[in-house]
Order: sequence, then C-alpha cells, then structure tokens
Amino acid sequence: MESTTSDDVGTRPLEDIFGNAVAKVLDFLIINEPFDYSLDEISRLVHIPIDTLRKMVPGLVEKGLLEEIGKKRESKSYKVNEKSKLARSLGQYVLTKINDDIEKEKFSRRVKAKVAAPRIKGN
Repeated sequence: MESTTSDDVGTRPLEDIFGNAVAKVLDFLIINEPFDYSLDEISRLVHIPIDTLRKMVPGLVEKGLLEEIGKKRESKSYKVNEKSKLARSLGQYVLTKINDDIEKEKFSRRVKAKVAAPRIKGN
C-alpha cells in the first residue's frame, strides 16, 4: 500500500514554484499563520541554516511580507504580516493550492478504489 505524506499533497506551493529558501520560509509561516516563530525555531522546523535566515528575514520584513512580533525567549519572533496585501495574496494562493491538491488526491483515491482488480484467467 502506498503511503501519502504531506509532501505528496502539495504543502509547499511557493517552494514548488520558486525552489528557494525564501519560498520555503513563506510557505511555512503562511501555513502556520496564527503563530509567530523565532529564527531558531524557523531554522529547526524548516531546515534552513540560521545564518541564511538572519540575512533573509530582514528583507522580508522590509518588504512588508513578515512582521517582527517582539521577543520570544531573548530573540525576536516573526509571522506573516496580516496587513500586507501581498502577504495576504500569497497566503490565499498557498491555501487555495493546498486545498486544490487535497481535492485532487481525494479524487485520485476514489478512482483507484473503484477500479476493479485484474482477474486471473484459468487454464
């Protein structure tokens, strides 16, 4: 039996398009939108080196995609900027794409379940 992981149903829509660390971080923060994360947490959860994040995140804040929330265990924390039209549009795309991929996966499973198993012909 095939197992399905979250990777199989398109949980990284921006990374799938752009294939870079920025897209990976945005996908993660959009999917986990209600929460804020420190750079250490993002690094650990998204598997991006902390030095890369230290260079990348200020630019995302400057462009208005992320907002700095404050201190979390002696370090700043970040989340998607809910006030940014661009961030909301990216979020809408990510969530729509994930939902679309889930529906396609459900349909595919229903089709596979309805296909009869091949019959073995006797002599």
